[in-house]
Amino acid sequence: DDFSILPGSELKLLQGLEQGCSGIITATTNVTSSLARNVYDNFLNKSQQNLNQKLCDVRMVFEKYNLISGLHTFMSQNNKIFENILPPLKLLSDNEKNELLLNLNKLNFNNENLKGT
Repeated sequence: DDFSILPGSELKLLQGLEQGCSGIITATTNVTSSLARNVYDNFLNKSQQNLNQKLCDVRMVFEKYNLISGLHTFMSQNNKIFENILPPLKLLSDNEKNELLLNLNKLNFNNENLKGT
């Protein structure tokens, strides 16, 4: 009763909840938190509305790159402080950045998702 299981990927949130997990713990929830929260709430209310697929699709876009580099590149669009990253990590190249942003925009997931970050 005093033990929580938290998978480390949005890809496992819904299936984990179905198997008794408490939620997820993942770096990409820095940008997917409200979407992940909606999937969680919908699960509790038994009203999934295909948000899980969007959450998984966004995660898969980030997985094409080093997650921390991709997150910092994405988040630096709203706040330049995220351009600060310690080696050996680095921001994505211009080509990778453009590809990341294009693929996220195709999912209607963009800088507007980071308001208040």
